[in-house]
Amino acid sequence: MDVDDRDLLRALLDNSPDHIYFKDRQSRFIKSSAAQALQFGMTTPDGLIGKSDFDVFSEAHALPAFEDEQEIIRTGLPMVGKVERETWMDGRPDTWALTTKMPLRNRDGEIIGTFGITKDISDLKEAERRIGEVHRQLLEASRLAGMAEIATNVLHNVGNVLNSVNISAGLIGDRLRASKLKGLERAVGLMDEHAGDLGAFLTQDTRGKLLPGYLRDLAQVLLAEQAAIAEELALLAKSVDHIKEVVATQQSYAGASRVVEFLKFDELLDDALRMNAGALTRHKVEVVKQIPELPELPLDRHRLLQILVNLISNAKQAMSGAPAGRSPCITLGAALLTAPDGRVLRITVADNGEGIVSENLVRVFAHGFTTRSNGHGFGLHSCAMAAQEMGGTLSAHSQGAGCGATFVLEIPLGAQEDAR
Repeated sequence: MDVDDRDLLRALLDNSPDHIYFKDRQSRFIKSSAAQALQFGMTTPDGLIGKSDFDVFSEAHALPAFEDEQEIIRTGLPMVGKVERETWMDGRPDTWALTTKMPLRNRDGEIIGTFGITKDISDLKEAERRIGEVHRQLLEASRLAGMAEIATNVLHNVGNVLNSVNISAGLIGDRLRASKLKGLERAVGLMDEHAGDLGAFLTQDTRGKLLPGYLRDLAQVLLAEQAAIAEELALLAKSVDHIKEVVATQQSYAGASRVVEFLKFDELLDDALRMNAGALTRHKVEVVKQIPELPELPLDRHRLLQILVNLISNAKQAMSGAPAGRSPCITLGAALLTAPDGRVLRITVADNGEGIVSENLVRVFAHGFTTRSNGHGFGLHSCAMAAQEMGGTLSAHSQGAGCGATFVLEIPLGAQEDAR
């Protein structure tokens, strides 16, 4: 196979979703990926050759980037995982990036420039900004309302979802830090070593024969990394959206507005499980779903999600007082019932945890009631209130201490249709 280094590099640079670039000792571009050129407003990567960051970025970003590269050239030390705010000369909105840069060496080991990879994390930063905005709205809502119950209910429900936000943000950070840039560095090093006999190296050398396939695989890995991050960002957006709805619902607490839409219950349940996924995994709680195939149902998405997140979290916490040797398990069920006024959706959340003594069954939904030393007694109370706002009921059942507990939520779908 007769392939020169330009063709080989181009296969990677044309397909990578990340911004990959090579610069000379004066920090001028000598080669870049198609994604990098597109971000810089060039129709082809060749349009970047000879240019520098000062041609596209404002000095506020271009100068520190130039100084970083010159330091790499001077010391030979890489710069790994730096979060940068990119400000543009053409006035477009600022962007955020996670950047790694390395020294570029020739066959003799001399540093002849730098190369790097930049991953756009603007969506992650926007999600962080939105969370901060929601937090500010929460504080303002609490101050204006002047109602302790509203404020504490909001904080409790937002806190449940923030656990999911933290997990998603952590996973995104882990994936970004584990990016396969080192593989690109090794591939470039091999090509540099055999720049004079690249054709023979690729067709005769054992390592050289593997290099084209390796680069193709590397491009696929980078695409997979992008897809995984996009999936976590989607979950992050769902969590932020739910936080906003919790705040909005509590702001209009008296006569709160209702938004009813046709939903797949099993998908909503999966969202609630994902928001509790970190704690369930950490405590090794088995989750059993006994959910039949249900049609799309008219439901209040965010009130029902609030209840499910709280009940699952409460069930997980009940495992701490379970008898020794019992494997923690939560069983989730759902069924459509027929009633005189129309169909009713019955949802059950059962655990095999510490159970509820009989005298507490009548108090478990009271505001401020809790049996935990670090509890506040807001979660189940807010669930009962949300159930009432949907025209439904929430009840608790237990055979006593050590016997687990089952919470039953019944939502009349006729009432939901009327609200819609």
